[in-house]
Amino acid sequence: MLCRATMRSPLPILVLSVAAAGLSSADERPRASGERPAYRTLNDRFGVPRYSLAEWQGRAAYLREHVLASSGLLPLPEKTPLRAQVFDEQKHDDYSVAKVYFESRPGFFVTGNLYTPAGRGPFPAVLLPHGHWIYGRLENTEISSIPGSAISLARQGFVAFTYDMVGYDDSRQLTHGFGGKRESLWGLSLAGLQLWNGIRSLDFLQSRPEVDGERIGCAGASGGGTQTFLLAAVDERVKVAVPVNMISLHMQGGCLCENPPGLRLDTNNVELAATIAPRPLLMISATGDWTAETPRVEYPEMRRLYALAGAEDRLQSFQVDAEHNYNRATREALYAWMARWLQGAPADARVEEKPFQPEPLPALLVFHQRPLPDDAVTAEQLTANWIAEARRQWISADPQVLRSALLHALAPAIETKPGRGGSRKTVVLASENPELPPALARAGFAVRRVAFTPFDAEGAAKIEHFETYNRTPASQRVADIAHVLRENPGSALVADGDAALAGLLALGIAPAARAVLDVGRFDTSSDAAYLEHVYIPGLRRAGGVQTAASMATGRIVIHNAGTSFELTGPTILPERLSVSEIVSRLKRR
Repeated sequence: MLCRATMRSPLPILVLSVAAAGLSSADERPRASGERPAYRTLNDRFGVPRYSLAEWQGRAAYLREHVLASSGLLPLPEKTPLRAQVFDEQKHDDYSVAKVYFESRPGFFVTGNLYTPAGRGPFPAVLLPHGHWIYGRLENTEISSIPGSAISLARQGFVAFTYDMVGYDDSRQLTHGFGGKRESLWGLSLAGLQLWNGIRSLDFLQSRPEVDGERIGCAGASGGGTQTFLLAAVDERVKVAVPVNMISLHMQGGCLCENPPGLRLDTNNVELAATIAPRPLLMISATGDWTAETPRVEYPEMRRLYALAGAEDRLQSFQVDAEHNYNRATREALYAWMARWLQGAPADARVEEKPFQPEPLPALLVFHQRPLPDDAVTAEQLTANWIAEARRQWISADPQVLRSALLHALAPAIETKPGRGGSRKTVVLASENPELPPALARAGFAVRRVAFTPFDAEGAAKIEHFETYNRTPASQRVADIAHVLRENPGSALVADGDAALAGLLALGIAPAARAVLDVGRFDTSSDAAYLEHVYIPGLRRAGGVQTAASMATGRIVIHNAGTSFELTGPTILPERLSVSEIVSRLKRR
């Protein structure tokens, strides 16, 4: 089931979201000047490269970090106290269910229900994120029942925790359409918040005395399937994963909460899910949705990657003859898989789901006739707090972590093989100033102009979640400059305007002997300036141009800086240099 955030609202108080390995060859191909770009979409048919063991180990490590970075979680936010509240427990003969809320961030609440087996623990546990069903975690129909799966798992001897996607049911602080370009600039997204909520939900389960914290699984369908494999990819506390109806090579997930900017620039759900290896993973698919081809297409690809980890026996495919679903047959396959790997049941054991009756909605809704806590934050407060923490981490975080975050923000495929040409007498030029080429030639420099890839704004506007699968114009400028610098090692860079800002970022990944950059009085403290001139999702989260400058190795001169361009490392000149002064700077030893 696809999400259309603008077409639905949360349940209305019915209460009565490193260097790259295995890079895309298409991104390494130099384009002719003026060539129209070919953009990726979530519905493209993707392939999976053939990796050696060493290549896949590097690629998988990169992808795990890339999930964190594209979700705004590199470096990881501080794990503040959960302040969990578990209350209004309803007891039955073989299980109990209680209401839960806790803080994944100060004043930002995860809401859900905790289902606990009768008897004495500690028990294994299963985290149950939900998909885009109308009633979210409370959906209970023939085609999908989240309470039914939780009740059945509890009867089977598992603690089960069902929790809300952002904007559903009790999660009222943000809508399911939360976010915008400013938030993206700082790495704040619906998908990232939901991934962080999943990480903190694991913390919550491990804090419970009735839970065996070394035996935790995660399972969800549709958007819950996306949450499952992303969480399991980045958090090894998930020992067993069951992503349902979501691992596809021709549909990557249609909701904002499944598409953080930059996530799939050169990858797909099969690769992302395969990073879970060697931990057990059950691929459940359906004949009536985009996973219809799983047994003959996606499963063999996953099996090949699992084989590299020596874990073929820990991967299995199960297909249901049904439409997009989380139905009884699907759930029973899930129960058996969890029993096998978390309870030691035989591989051929079947678990039959017994009839169940969920509690009435008021008994499950956390904030039924109950206000949000007084310290609950608004969207504006959450954003402000996020940015404040990011600024603190510019100082407190390991600089190498910020550099890794920047590499991911600048797009994984900017790496190209160094060329043989280039020297101290070569200038890579990214400027339209007509006086520069002849002046450089007279001074004995060979000029290599950057041919920028054109941006098809009209075409891009037609692509859902464009920034998940494609670079922004600024990111593409960085890639174009980096490509020419790598073709000309030892060269100098001269650039102005927006190209100068892109050039400064490119210097962090493609060395130049020296650079002279006219930054057009750019204000490094202004989000508005970043959004207008160098919008790249996650850029400010990673420390912006300062992190890039710290990675550069050559001599950098910034001119026309004005009074608001703050940077440590390069030479900063408030006024614009003349053409002759630029040439003079380049000639200095």
